[in-house]
Amino acid sequence: MRGRVFTAVPAAGSAIRMGLGYSKAYVDVAGKPLLARTIEALFKSPFVDRVSVAVRPDEVALCRGEIVAKFGHEDRVEVLAGGDERQQTVSRLLEAVPPERDLVLIHDAARPLVSEKLIREVLTAAAEWGAALAALPITDTVKETSDGGETVSGTVDRARFYRAQTPQAFHRDLIAAAHRRALKEGWEVTDDASLLEQMGHTVRIVQGEERNIKITTLDDLELVRWIIQSSER
Repeated sequence: MRGRVFTAVPAAGSAIRMGLGYSKAYVDVAGKPLLARTIEALFKSPFVDRVSVAVRPDEVALCRGEIVAKFGHEDRVEVLAGGDERQQTVSRLLEAVPPERDLVLIHDAARPLVSEKLIREVLTAAAEWGAALAALPITDTVKETSDGGETVSGTVDRARFYRAQTPQAFHRDLIAAAHRRALKEGWEVTDDASLLEQMGHTVRIVQGEERNIKITTLDDLELVRWIIQSSER
């Protein structure tokens, strides 16, 4: 699959939940910026030879200097201006897919511990099914509420529910068509697999990894720092 995969990393989001005054892409994770860690993890896959990153428009030069140039990725990382929302950012990344790249791998900038194995398995499933994502079954008991979280209205069968992760991978034409349809229909979703679901297309689940943590809070950040520091001792 090497040479077939376009790897897209949306990194234009804010860090509201972390309370930072700057983009979390540049937060220090055991001596390196978060985005640099994620790019390095992606490059461990033999199927990822280039990465396209979309950041906030006012951070394009910053990313090129502090991430791409500083860590020696000038020949392998492209930096684009993202949009106001994640969906818009991914759409802009999809506009940059070369015609020879028929698989699109989309991965959160905030997941720096993604493994080569998980990337390979998601890509393999997408090559066969057209769409695939990493996901983990929910192991906690799940309660439903109808009054904003004050009382329980029922218990949900957790066997039917999974926690979505990235990477997610798709045939290029399929995900491009899904984003065009979303723009036309006004669909707003929180991950790209949801667009394929809206279109009625089957999305294959690949067993995710607990270690594939998404950094959204300061506690997540501390945990990932600890994992990396422990592995590098």
